[in-house]
Amino acid sequence: MDMEWYWDMAVHISSIIRIVITGFWLYRFTEPYLRGKSQAKAVGLAYAGMMIVMYAIPLEMDGAIAYGMGVLAAFAAMCLADRRNRAQKVFLAMLMYLLNDITSSLAIIPRDILFENIIYHPYVQQNLWRQFACFLAIELVYVISCFYIMKVLVRMINRVYVRKRENMQIKELALMLATPFLALTGYLVFLYFSNIWLGTFQTYIWNAYYQYIWIKALYQAAAYAAILTTIVLYQSIKGSHRREKENAVLAEQMADMKRHIGRMEAVYSDIRGLKHDMGNHVLTLEALLEKKEHREAEAYLSGLKEQINKIEEEIKTGNPVTDVILAEKQKEAAQRGIDFICDFHYPEGTKANTLDISVILNNAADNAIKAAGECEKPYIHIKSWRQKNAYMLEVKNPFSGNLLIDGESGLPESGRSGDGHGFGLKNIRKVARSYHGDIDIRWEENLFILSVMLMLE
Repeated sequence: MDMEWYWDMAVHISSIIRIVITGFWLYRFTEPYLRGKSQAKAVGLAYAGMMIVMYAIPLEMDGAIAYGMGVLAAFAAMCLADRRNRAQKVFLAMLMYLLNDITSSLAIIPRDILFENIIYHPYVQQNLWRQFACFLAIELVYVISCFYIMKVLVRMINRVYVRKRENMQIKELALMLATPFLALTGYLVFLYFSNIWLGTFQTYIWNAYYQYIWIKALYQAAAYAAILTTIVLYQSIKGSHRREKENAVLAEQMADMKRHIGRMEAVYSDIRGLKHDMGNHVLTLEALLEKKEHREAEAYLSGLKEQINKIEEEIKTGNPVTDVILAEKQKEAAQRGIDFICDFHYPEGTKANTLDISVILNNAADNAIKAAGECEKPYIHIKSWRQKNAYMLEVKNPFSGNLLIDGESGLPESGRSGDGHGFGLKNIRKVARSYHGDIDIRWEENLFILSVMLMLE
């Protein structure tokens, strides 16, 4: 068999292995941004499948266009697997395109050094099989280099891209694409001059100017560093906006607390007024009874009871503020047709801050009402108990749909599926940890259970 056949087979196998490697790392790259491993695997398979099909078809095609089609297939797979946050997927697709070129530009340097010093060595060229064996070893080094370089590139991007599940707006996408677009422009310029040189002199430019691959590699490394810097700045801006939003939510909750406290002050004011007038009410009743006007006395007494009932809360927790909060949540739940079961008792005799307990109750009850409201038999069960210094609060409610977990925080995401459980849970966890406690989340057969533990003195 002709020796050239072995060389061709080695080149084909090396190319296919590199396609598979890129597909694997595109799967690992997109996994944190999608809903699960199966969706990310579909992305890697779509890329690898498209590239292998195009490689097998005897069609002359520029490498940049072929790779663009592979990335386009991966992008389509991402969109089909998860229709959310498409602006972010466009950005990820641009990064996919650049990752392959940056990897090749860096991995080609050790490969060319080995070629120059081994393949073209007189001793090696004396024997064709010896030369082929050295070629196989160099290709193996090249493939391994591609694997580990892309591994580092992917992991560095995923490490600095912290808020992977947050939506990217169109304006943000335009900002984020600026640096990758410049990197892509530089790549196309290098490719253009390389093709011009090949067409003019019928040889590769790096054969005449070995510095070409070093300059290209240096440019790609600088472009990659610029992309990382852009991502870091973007994450910093998003973090600032997130903190502003959390502070606004917290400020709104503080305003709610003030309204609750104001309502309780009004209740107590009514009670004090009733106590002040109680003597007059007793005198009026005695006068009516002395005159034997029993009907008028009964009517007067009935009105007095009604007045007392108006200022008496239905829920008794041991704290006036939590009484009001849970009474309002009970009323909201009743309006939505949700059964509200409350067995909550305020941790009296401890150093627990009423405001902290109120933040937990407000957020937990709001999330439960939103989720339970979409179920056929909606209910909410809130209870609390003490175990020595541990104060436990538990909220149960049914939910419909799939519960999506944020890989960064470990908390359910806010959205249609699971419907809003992610919103406010960070505040609950923050309060719990300030008391050296934490939260636990369980779900089973469409039942969501939130447990909060506070360590109280």
